[in-house]
Amino acid sequence: MDSITVRRMPFEFDEDVDPIIVPGNPEQSFAMVAGSLLLPHLEPYLIRSMKAAEQEVDDPALLEDLKRFAAQEGQHYRMHMKWNATVRRAGFPGLAKFEEELAEDYERFSRTKSLRWNLAYAEGFEAFTMSTVKLLMEPNGFGEDLSPFMQMVEWHFVEELEHRNVAFDVYEHVSGGYLYRLLVGIYGQWHFTRWVRRVAKYMVKANEGRAPSRAPKTLVAGATFEMPKVRDILPRLLRIYMPSYTPHEVEVSPGMEVLADKYSAMAVKRS
Repeated sequence: MDSITVRRMPFEFDEDVDPIIVPGNPEQSFAMVAGSLLLPHLEPYLIRSMKAAEQEVDDPALLEDLKRFAAQEGQHYRMHMKWNATVRRAGFPGLAKFEEELAEDYERFSRTKSLRWNLAYAEGFEAFTMSTVKLLMEPNGFGEDLSPFMQMVEWHFVEELEHRNVAFDVYEHVSGGYLYRLLVGIYGQWHFTRWVRRVAKYMVKANEGRAPSRAPKTLVAGATFEMPKVRDILPRLLRIYMPSYTPHEVEVSPGMEVLADKYSAMAVKRS
């Protein structure tokens, strides 16, 4: 999966949804919802950081990858915004405060932190995401008969694997430095995962005693979706903290290429 394909997807979501998207499991549901709520704030920040690096990149191939990275991330957060709107209609008035806080953080990072710092944060996010995606998705994705939400997640995750090298390559090209990347990357991972945990905890509490707006649907027919436990993902995270780490040496299962072709065929054709 060395090519970075920009796809505009046709996903549509019901106006009224039950935010318990994993039936019978509010904790897992709201962790996934919080992750989706994060992205329209985090991904524009990643795009700003990459665009700020453009003038420092003199490798034409890397510059093209950088632009495709930004284009993919732009499609991702806009699609998540569509789905997130359905969650807000289900209630949870406290979400606005959490999102305002996060937006302020990312605006402040762009305004006050160095380009090197912002690129290291971006790589910390991309490395964490790649490790999580491989754990959840490989070898062949989430299965058949997916809900629109899970199709969106699967498409998004496939593209995260496609552009897994870009943030690392841009950081190394513009500034480099293992220890700096490690420390800022770990901070970044703490920063966004802490926000997701706080939001999920708020949603679980706010949901207590609340009647569902719709009967919940399974995410994957005949299967139970489970978020990874810390003990499962920790070995993968340790790999990205090693001095020898490079995403170029990370193997991706052939099934991910099949999914990439699937979503390319589903994408809206440009006129």
